[in-house]
Amino acid sequence: MARKSRKNFDKQESVRIAPAKSQSGIYARLSVEDNNCSTGDSIQNQVAFLKEFVEGREEDFQLIDVYVDNGTTGTNFDREGWQRLLTDIKVGKIDCIIVKDFSRMGRNYIEVGNYMEKIFPFLGVRVVAVNDNFDSMRKTFRNDMLMNSLTNIVNEYYARDISRKVIQARKTMQDNGEYTSGKFPYGYKRSRENKRKMAVDLEAADIVRKIFEWRISGKSCTWIANNLNELAIPSPGLYRFMKGEKSYSKSQNARWKSENISDIVTNPVYLGHTVQGKSQSSHFKDNGKAKRLPREEWKIAENTHEPLVTEEQFAITMEMAEKSRKKYEERIGAHTDIPKMENPLRGKIYCVGCGRKMFRRSRVTKGVRNYHFFCDSRRRKLDGSCKQSYISEAPLMEAIREAAEKQIQLLGTLKGQWMRPVSTAGNSGEVQGMARKKEMEEEIRLIKKQKSGLYENLKEGMLEQEDFEGEWGRLAERQLWCEKKIKDMGYIDTTEKEAMEAMQKYPDKFFELKSEDIPPELLASLIEKITVVSQEQIEITYAYSDIIEKWCEEAQLLDKKGAGK
Repeated sequence: MARKSRKNFDKQESVRIAPAKSQSGIYARLSVEDNNCSTGDSIQNQVAFLKEFVEGREEDFQLIDVYVDNGTTGTNFDREGWQRLLTDIKVGKIDCIIVKDFSRMGRNYIEVGNYMEKIFPFLGVRVVAVNDNFDSMRKTFRNDMLMNSLTNIVNEYYARDISRKVIQARKTMQDNGEYTSGKFPYGYKRSRENKRKMAVDLEAADIVRKIFEWRISGKSCTWIANNLNELAIPSPGLYRFMKGEKSYSKSQNARWKSENISDIVTNPVYLGHTVQGKSQSSHFKDNGKAKRLPREEWKIAENTHEPLVTEEQFAITMEMAEKSRKKYEERIGAHTDIPKMENPLRGKIYCVGCGRKMFRRSRVTKGVRNYHFFCDSRRRKLDGSCKQSYISEAPLMEAIREAAEKQIQLLGTLKGQWMRPVSTAGNSGEVQGMARKKEMEEEIRLIKKQKSGLYENLKEGMLEQEDFEGEWGRLAERQLWCEKKIKDMGYIDTTEKEAMEAMQKYPDKFFELKSEDIPPELLASLIEKITVVSQEQIEITYAYSDIIEKWCEEAQLLDKKGAGK
């Protein structure tokens, strides 16, 4: 480094070391689908407002990403944008959340309070609610939190009150024959004269009439769906997406399914009747999930718009639907004397082609109930290109049990020869982790000391500004790296402890089980995911696989050290 003589240096002005900027993520939420509306609280306006806030405080905030939930309720946190934000927080990408106000974060005061008082402080996350004048970094944090709790209680009361008012207003409109849903049945669209009335969508209406004709001629719902797909007729969801409805973006590859046909040929809306109240939901209760109501409880207002089929046509398709229903019930009830088996790996078997979960179905042949798993993405999606869409459960479970037996033996070896109880301080993996963490903390302490010395040398004129900035930047980068390592170690330590606790629950006799004796509950806890590649090949991902691999490496290292003694 270039140095100056202390006799001839010019007087230097004191240099202020700027604090690190908060790595910030903007979060915006709107309860009703925006659809490019120009209201004052639109998603675009929320984001623009928060970006302006950040840009005006560039010395404090570094904008990393924007997270949006459009058309989602604030009474629960199962939202795509929010979950993506939490993921980025966990990996260290974001350490500051900026929202317009706390109601954008959520309207459930217990859950919001849990995040604000426990989760975010534990993760070291700063929270800024602009309109509520709240910043968790302020010294008045505790007082602000009291006001924040009151605000969240008001938000939850508001959500409950809004839910009650919306339900009552919708019921009144339905009683008057007004259509209250934003989604119009396939074959209809919103009337230009009255937004609460339906008008015929000529393009889709022709398809509806053709569906009724095919069904009356004796074609099955499956045949009709396959025929429409072969003719490249867009499915209802794809049709709406093509018409510009953004909320149907997930349907842009959807195919016609037999369920679509069945719903159309049994819907009284095509007789010219407004049909509503098929399901019931609350914006606040049950996370907004809808509950299907029986047909006799539907609200039907007759002769409210132009019909697409006649009474005679509809009567025929309804009679056919009733016959199909009875046949299905007879087929289902035909083998009730043959017991069903629980699925030991529910939700854990995936298709390698599309990455989606495979479905489990049973078929009785010669008095024996056989199960199989299948992927129906080829039936549901236009881009479904899965080569392997079917696998029998019996050979699949045999292969899984053989692989699980080896995994159990490995875990038994680790538990018996290397692992110690979770509470034992002498656990090798834990001790090594603590030692690595102390090394990182000591390095950070030395870096801070070096940075302090650099600043003193700069003030005394012993160091050029250019050299100061270069060395300061190098040290700061190394400090950030060490801090991230410590944070990652904390996550690994927590996961490792969970894995240890899971193993401690199993008695020693479990680790001596043969494949045919492995109980279903043990299989479920051992396996995280099974990917079906072909009839002959599967890929198994075990629970805590990264931790177990780490234990194996450390156990081998210990064996080598022990052999050298």
